Amino acid sequence: MADPSSSFLCPITRELMTDPVIDPDGNSYERSAIEDWLKQHSTSPITRTPLRLNDLRPNRALRESIEEYRNKQSSSNTITKSKPITIVNNQSFDLKVTSSWLNDFTHISIQPPEGIGIRAPCDICCVVDTSGSMSTNVEIQGTSNDKEGCNLSQLDLVKHALKTIIHSLTQNDRLSIVSFADCAVIVFELHQMDDEGRSNALAALEKLDENGSTNLWDGLKTGVDVLV
Repeated sequence: MADPSSSFLCPITRELMTDPVIDPDGNSYERSAIEDWLKQHSTSPITRTPLRLNDLRPNRALRESIEEYRNKQSSSNTITKSKPITIVNNQSFDLKVTSSWLNDFTHISIQPPEGIGIRAPCDICCVVDTSGSMSTNVEIQGTSNDKEGCNLSQLDLVKHALKTIIHSLTQNDRLSIVSFADCAVIVFELHQMDDEGRSNALAALEKLDENGSTNLWDGLKTGVDVLV
């Protein structure tokens, strides 16, 4: 049996659709799946833009194409002798945990199992400490326990980590950046991580500098407010 086109599969259930509907953005879903989604959410599961039940319309052209595919597969199955298929689930659900201890500090690393399929879109708000203490130079401890400077501040390392997050997101994800010192500031509003959004997020990140005190509570509250 030939594999169906990816457009025939519901992005929520990943199964062949029987009653496809289409939203204003041109995304199609199995009717029952998107109706169940919208009972708990008010946004598209793909673009995160506002979406309501009455925005959906039957996708008749897609339905006819899927029915044509089903009919062809049905005809093919009556001619060829089917063979038993062995289904093997290679997905692992084991966590890999390693730990080390040095000078009264414990480092624990947890590696999650490799996922399969397409992950759900996500909204991320990065709350960044930009107080004066973040200008402190980072020191690296060598094998002989000697500490060496690397001409990088703590904020430089945080920026590098955020760049990794930004580049790992897809256009279906959204990101916001909040900085806090004396008070919290939204330096990058929640936005899709398409090419334009990624470029603007990186530009906003580069403008962060160290100053002021550490109003952590205002940073956390503002970050939560962005996502609510």
